[in-house]
Amino acid sequence: MSGETIPYQLRQNKAIDRYAFIELLSKIDKYQDVSQYKYIGFGGHSLEDFKSIHTRFNIQNMTSIELDEEVYKRQKFNQPHNCIDCVLISSGEFIETFDFNGEKQTIIWLDYTKPSQLRNQIEELQATLERLHSFDIVKITLNANAASYVSCKGGENPEEIQKKRFDDLRNKLGNLFPLASVDSSMMTAKMFPTVLNLIVEYSANVAMRGQSGVCFQPLTSFSYSDGQTMLTVTGIVLDESLIDDFFIKTNIKEWSLSNTDWKEPRRIDIPNLTLKERLHIDALLPNSDVKFIQDNLGFMFDKKEKISLEMIETYMTFYRQSPYFSKIAF
Repeated sequence: MSGETIPYQLRQNKAIDRYAFIELLSKIDKYQDVSQYKYIGFGGHSLEDFKSIHTRFNIQNMTSIELDEEVYKRQKFNQPHNCIDCVLISSGEFIETFDFNGEKQTIIWLDYTKPSQLRNQIEELQATLERLHSFDIVKITLNANAASYVSCKGGENPEEIQKKRFDDLRNKLGNLFPLASVDSSMMTAKMFPTVLNLIVEYSANVAMRGQSGVCFQPLTSFSYSDGQTMLTVTGIVLDESLIDDFFIKTNIKEWSLSNTDWKEPRRIDIPNLTLKERLHIDALLPNSDVKFIQDNLGFMFDKKEKISLEMIETYMTFYRQSPYFSKIAF
């Protein structure tokens, strides 16, 4: 269902998002035994997320949802473990029919990509939240590329484009649009992930209104681009009486990558480093500041020093989650 054209193994920013998710689950594991959860996601043809999560936590109750029959066939061929149940079904139908009331808690990753289906995607998030229980975990990925909603055309000034995007998004979402929080000035490429983050917050709060004593607690929020800008938000359903205890025992609020109060998403956009550059920077981490690293390298990653420093600073934030890509011999 994910449908990206860039090979999974070449999406370094998405890989960082995935590793950050696994690190988050490791923190939750201090409070709840993650190995006893059931995991549901959109595995794509390679089922990479399933392999990573099974390897790390030994979750043995896993379901991959897929609508495209050819992708489903590739999943069955590439299935890395027999604990993964690949099902040919739409995400909406799955959410309507799946029994979320079993003995195991649930981790579900709604990994969407199509901006034209945003309303359905938000409604599926709400339907999921309405069926979940305390300690169930939800991650949602949405297309946050502003031009994918309304593209720029020659001769239009920025204000016209932003107004069109605002009207388009408001019409798409109807009563799910947080009119009090979003205005047309936010409809820029840079701010669009923040707009979608606000939409997720509003929709999640609406979905939880009918559930007494529990809330949807956000834990992380990232935006990244490997061809298309994407937003990911992860949260947990919690009894309100347990929130303080949960954060004390998991230490998530002190984690540098957490976002527990719906602040704007943290941007994942690391520079494209050579192996030698990366090893050099890594040797200076974690106890160096960004300007020292820039000066120590002896060159900049951009003609403007400010941008180069920002690129290095981003890498410093995510270097522990950054993958290494290399050739291997079979």
